Amino acid sequence: MTITQAIAAFTTRSAPGLPHRLANLLDHRPLSATAANDTEDPPTDRTSAPADYKPGPAEDARIAHPSAAPLRPWVPAFLTTGTPPDLVDPSGRPFTRSHARLSILEQHAARGWSLIDIKATRHDPTWAGFWSGYAHRRDAQKRLTIDWERAYQHAEKRLSPTGQKSSQPAHKHKPTHTGGVGGLRWKLAAARKWVLMSGHFTGRQQWTALVVITALAYGISLTDGQTVATGGRWLSIASGLTGEASVWTVLRKLRSIDGSPLIYLEGWNARAHTGDRYTLVTPKLDGRTLHAAEWEAFAARIEPIDPVWSELGLAAWWCYEILRAIQPNAGESVHPNDLAAAAHISVKTVHRALVKLQDHGLVDHGWGWVAHTGRSPRRLPILTAQVDERRAARITRHRAIRAEFWAFIDLISANYHITDIPNYVSHTEPAHHPAARDIVLDRRHTPNQPPPPTPQPKPRNKQSPTHIADTHALALLQNVLGATPLATIAQRGKSPPTNSDPSRRRARKRGDHR
Repeated sequence: MTITQAIAAFTTRSAPGLPHRLANLLDHRPLSATAANDTEDPPTDRTSAPADYKPGPAEDARIAHPSAAPLRPWVPAFLTTGTPPDLVDPSGRPFTRSHARLSILEQHAARGWSLIDIKATRHDPTWAGFWSGYAHRRDAQKRLTIDWERAYQHAEKRLSPTGQKSSQPAHKHKPTHTGGVGGLRWKLAAARKWVLMSGHFTGRQQWTALVVITALAYGISLTDGQTVATGGRWLSIASGLTGEASVWTVLRKLRSIDGSPLIYLEGWNARAHTGDRYTLVTPKLDGRTLHAAEWEAFAARIEPIDPVWSELGLAAWWCYEILRAIQPNAGESVHPNDLAAAAHISVKTVHRALVKLQDHGLVDHGWGWVAHTGRSPRRLPILTAQVDERRAARITRHRAIRAEFWAFIDLISANYHITDIPNYVSHTEPAHHPAARDIVLDRRHTPNQPPPPTPQPKPRNKQSPTHIADTHALALLQNVLGATPLATIAQRGKSPPTNSDPSRRRARKRGDHR
């Protein structure tokens, strides 16, 4: 098989991202778009290289003017144990083992080491932690060569004279996030971190809490940037087609926990037709304010959850989001253990999520490494069509339910006096329809408080004991026998009988009790 045929085979039948990684392994030569049935031999002249091609350093290459500075204090411990230091990179992301290995290679390259010197430490016990990162990789030799080239070039550029540095495009604008509306992105990042670390949410409820918090932040960004008045049905749509019951359960739980990032401000407004009003604050964990790292704020994108994740799973969504944050460029790999540490979840959960992501071409996954392909979940046509249809159906159903509910509330508002609803017009006269008031008040009370007592309507006229007894008798007939009185005596235009009625006294004497 020729090189052209091999490239065509890998191009037409491979996982996304594989040709890109293979091209990097082949001295970064550009990958030609060769058709699968092209059987022509490649050009015989292989000595020419692209104009922008720069070969990597040879194995025995050393920097001309090495640094005499000592190694950083954390280096010996990592070389022995392989435990990354508690540091962050320039973009604010925490150090992974990949970060630490690259930093060690760069430091040794800056001090005059060559790749041959690095390879000579393979069986040195003091370097056991460093080499453990390459031990289980099938492409360990290639990976080491690529890492060394990156480290060597960075060290060479860092130690080069000032005149040479200024001639290179080193003054590019570094993109940074703005933090959202009024620091909303930081609050969202801290809130999601609190959900994962507080221990109040486990299993599926943990993922539901993460997406509900994200949907609330998105809702706040659509308003004044401080609060949002919304209901559980809208949140179920914005959180990726989460079940309404699950959303309401999480909201009640978030409202009941001390230190929660969710603050309940006021109840729904009948006149304005708005839902409960919420805001996000920086949470507290064990009495201490919990702040997010910069890379966590970078990962906290204020946008609705794509409904595709309702099919792929919210654990897959979370792993995908964190992977894109710690490795923004497609094809850059990270160890699954490092991904689990950054996501604050177990390695087992990460592996299950990666299998599902790889099945749909969103990540490339191998032994000890994972990299996202840059493919958007919107580029899954079958799943996208299915979930978009479900989303449209749910929105239609929610609109019908919402219209029916507000029509009922408007009916109550127009015909009855409701005195105990916050944000509603107050009246001095008590309500004349306790059943209607019960419906509204049951929806208004908070989960940790009993429903407010329903005031009894004041009687307009003083009723006699006999009239009260007749009322109780009618109620008994309705409840026990199922009888339904069609009209009362008063409705037929007759005055109620009294104890002084002669016919009534005669009936009592005969024992005829009606």
